[in-house]
This record gives sequence, C-alpha cells and structure tokens, in this order.
Amino acid sequence: MRIKMTLLAAAYVAVSAVLLAIAYHPQGSGAMQKTDRLAGSSFLVERFAG
Repeated sequence: MRIKMTLLAAAYVAVSAVLLAIAYHPQGSGAMQKTDRLAGSSFLVERFAG
C-alpha cells in the first residue's frame, strides 16, 4: 500500500510538471499575437466591454 501511494504521488508530480510546462511555455518571436488585444482577455470581457 505504501509503494502504491508513493507511485501515485510521483505520477501526480510528473503530470503536474508536464501540464505546467505546457501552460507556461515562453512565447517566441514567431508566435507573436497578431492583434492588439491582451493575451489573457476572454471573449466575454471583450464582448461586453464598453
């Protein structure tokens, strides 16, 4: 049971690290946005902004 929990914790850490690496990958010059909108703005914020 202890080995199972250790493996589960290690798998959780590994998956979390991969997801963080995907989410926070640096934006290079080739991946620049072509609009002047904020990178984190959502559709609803843009749609209903005055």
